[in-house]
Amino acid sequence: MAAVKLAIIGGGNIGMRHLDLACAEPDCAIVGVVDPSAAVGAQAAARGVAHFTALDGLLATTRPDGVIVAVPTGQHYSVGLQCVRHGLPMLMEKPLTATVDEGRDLVAAAEAAKVAIATGHHRRFDPAVEGARAAIADGRLGRLLAVSAMWFLRKPEAYFDPHWRRHKGAGPILTNLVHDIDILRHICGEIAQVYAETSGSARGFEVEDTAAIILRFESGVLASITLSDAAPSPWGWEQASGENPAIPPTALDCYFFAGTKSSMAFPSLDTWQHNNPAEDGWAEPLIRQQQQQRPRQSLKDQLRHFCAVVRGHVVARSDGRDGLATLAATTAVFTAMETGQPVQPDFTL
Repeated sequence: MAAVKLAIIGGGNIGMRHLDLACAEPDCAIVGVVDPSAAVGAQAAARGVAHFTALDGLLATTRPDGVIVAVPTGQHYSVGLQCVRHGLPMLMEKPLTATVDEGRDLVAAAEAAKVAIATGHHRRFDPAVEGARAAIADGRLGRLLAVSAMWFLRKPEAYFDPHWRRHKGAGPILTNLVHDIDILRHICGEIAQVYAETSGSARGFEVEDTAAIILRFESGVLASITLSDAAPSPWGWEQASGENPAIPPTALDCYFFAGTKSSMAFPSLDTWQHNNPAEDGWAEPLIRQQQQQRPRQSLKDQLRHFCAVVRGHVVARSDGRDGLATLAATTAVFTAMETGQPVQPDFTL
């Protein structure tokens, strides 16, 4: 079977990670990197990959089977529509778009043109996410009641040198929380209501640096999430998982799922339940059960999955509509903060 021909649009940090993974994947053939930056051109050349300053330039030379879109969030909509016009299946980095209205337009256009969208929520391929979802679906925790999630780290001051990172839409809610919202949607089901408070007091920028969110799921499960990108800590997905090579791992859990039968820490998937489940009460000793997991390689697994999507062998694990639902639940945080009222996310096209 011939390798899937892919192009990378956007040569920032995540674009280069996608490029390196794709270059090492036998099922992929990289036909070019699209980015206006000369520095990105030099990085592409060092990897033996052709560089183009615009998508039209690449398409004038070759036609990829699919594209990975890793441009800044504000460009997702325009680049996504351009890919739809050219009939190019896309892996769109999260969030799907900057706004729900843009997301609706993009998904509707892609569906009308029968162009596949896979939203880049790569953590759905993580063994801990898959394991937690299976444990809850199988009833190993009993009836799930509540979830507590934390995400705290301190971004370096140089991170905010680009002016756009100081303004609304570039903060930890759309950049980081969107991952946690997606994980919880994937594990716990659809979100019915969002309430939130945010603050920018740590740096004084327009963009938030801290937030506290309460979610109610359609199942009745309640979840609380607290996050800040101005607080050094060992608690957060990146530290817990070691997924991001730029962030030292701590292996400390950052989510906790509470069920009527047992509770589970995440991402370790350690569970705790009473020694004698027939005895109902806090005086009964708790037993800890640990679980082995396969090696973590979610970005690589997502890439292989996208190749199967391009070939038409599978439907995207997180397609355009799924990415839109996560975006709607995440941006509802801003609406809830601004109105001071609970918000029901609108997932409809």
